[in-house]
Amino acid sequence: MTTLCINPACPQPENDERARVCTTCGQPLWIADRYCCQQFLGQGGFGRTYLAVDESSDPPVVCVVKQMTLAVGSDRAFLRDRFHREADRLATLGQHPQIPALLAVIDNAQGQFLVQEYIPGPNLDQLIQQSPEVGGEALVQRVLYELLPVLVYIHDHSVIHRDIKPANIIAPPSPRSFALVDFGSAKAIADPEQLKRTATVIGSAGYAAPEQALGKAVYASDIFSLGVTCLHLLTGLHPFDLYSVSDDAWVWQPYVTAPTSPALGRVLDRMVNRRLQERYSNAQEVLADLRWSGLVLNIQDSKPSQVLTKSLNAAPVWEQRFALSLPGVVANGLAMSPNGRAIATACSDGSVRLWDCTNGELIHAFRRSLGLLGMGHRGAVNAVAFTTAGDAIVSGGEDSQLIRWSLDDYTGQKLPVSGWQISSVLIAPLGDTLAVGSGDGRILLWSLAEDNAPKTLVHHQDQVTALAVDVVENLLVSGGRDRTIRLWSLPSGRLTRTLTAPKVAITALTCHPQDGRIVSGDREGHVQVWSAEHPDQGLVIYKAPSPITALAISSNGHWLAIGAENGHLTLSNLQGLGQTSQMHHAWGVRAIAFTPDSRMLVSTSADETIRFWCFEAD
Repeated sequence: MTTLCINPACPQPENDERARVCTTCGQPLWIADRYCCQQFLGQGGFGRTYLAVDESSDPPVVCVVKQMTLAVGSDRAFLRDRFHREADRLATLGQHPQIPALLAVIDNAQGQFLVQEYIPGPNLDQLIQQSPEVGGEALVQRVLYELLPVLVYIHDHSVIHRDIKPANIIAPPSPRSFALVDFGSAKAIADPEQLKRTATVIGSAGYAAPEQALGKAVYASDIFSLGVTCLHLLTGLHPFDLYSVSDDAWVWQPYVTAPTSPALGRVLDRMVNRRLQERYSNAQEVLADLRWSGLVLNIQDSKPSQVLTKSLNAAPVWEQRFALSLPGVVANGLAMSPNGRAIATACSDGSVRLWDCTNGELIHAFRRSLGLLGMGHRGAVNAVAFTTAGDAIVSGGEDSQLIRWSLDDYTGQKLPVSGWQISSVLIAPLGDTLAVGSGDGRILLWSLAEDNAPKTLVHHQDQVTALAVDVVENLLVSGGRDRTIRLWSLPSGRLTRTLTAPKVAITALTCHPQDGRIVSGDREGHVQVWSAEHPDQGLVIYKAPSPITALAISSNGHWLAIGAENGHLTLSNLQGLGQTSQMHHAWGVRAIAFTPDSRMLVSTSADETIRFWCFEAD
């Protein structure tokens, strides 16, 4: 192994591995008497990169050294400031496991150097040259699922990478995910107004977005570059060969080595749209479309030495921790406390019961009313919800009563409602907004924090069967037997949109906590996803042989739970891993809820049980 001289003007930089001074130019070989450069990795517009060894460690540690180069006549003060700004960025961004960690910053008489973690493995250009068989849709899906969260991270830190291309994506050995490297061209956005001003034109030809080529890079510019990278991986051709100037359009589909799914094609076409207004504006939007388009990461294990080997297909384990038996009683509704320590159940015998999640012990039971004037329900309870603070629960039932139960002294207070039976109850976080759906199609809406009369929302033409909250857009979502899904602004209750595309009665609703997509279940067993971009086209992502009775998404957004009338409980992984778990009740599932930490799922059923399921990762 040779030791390289880091003097850019040295005509013969190779030296014996034991040398400490260059035999050609006399310059010291070790940087800061510590780092020994052994292999030249590449050179960009602002510096050279070397594979090096930290000789001060025992044993020596392999690292990467980036040397800032100064062109003749360059502004040294500007470049020094640029160097330290890049160091600050890397110190923060390097905390992400898929970005090389910054190990040292050196600014001395030898020059300016950044020392970073070495991530072994080929870059994507080298990978498809060495192993062409690993390319295609599977590789592209893995690139998207693993690197889009990295873009979310760097964009959340107000940084635009500006040089995403195959050469800057490293494929480490299993089980590590792809890594994004070379932030030398990155731009930190201290003020959103910066995005409106023309800056330095930078980036790699063919991969840079049109607005970036004009010096006006935005966050969506990185999405464009990642999309073009995927086109290169699918076709093996340079972007210049995939764009038709005469048609002013990408023409990549004829050059793919294997057929590409239409869903992936739609996502990629939107990522590389040259019109900024028609491109994805952020990486979360791309992830959402991947998640709901049925595109799952399905990488088959092969030889351990291959880069793509990964244990993603291992089945997740959801196991029953314990079960509660309720002889003669069905828990029709279920609510999870904000701290995840207790659940409340709405029971068919007119009671509302509070249970300890850790051991299943009954904490308290609010019993059925024994007389017309007594506090309590006089018929089956259908729905229950916790207040945001977790200090009370609200229950509604077939007796048309709505009762607020204090958990401090276990007293009850009837809330002013009248009319048909109550079918659903929900409390939205914003201002403890209580929404109540009834059998006659009305929704009552008011704030528990204020002493005012409820608003009545009257657009549904039949029973309101399900309520959910879109926390992203601050919307109440309601579904009914009238085969509509309606979106209401919170807390005003103004109707903002009606989805009339459903063909049968809606039976369950939930919303994704990060992307706000609405998920509905219906009487014919369909689970569909609805988005603002396509309000008239629900994407069917699951079909059960019986009506859907309950839906829930974990708070981390990773799991969708689907309960059905046939007793099946299905958990689908929404991270693009193609994983599902199947659990069973003897009879129909009635209600489901996740704990806030997303590690436990609670379900109730017509088989008169409450079951507690825990997630155990392999």
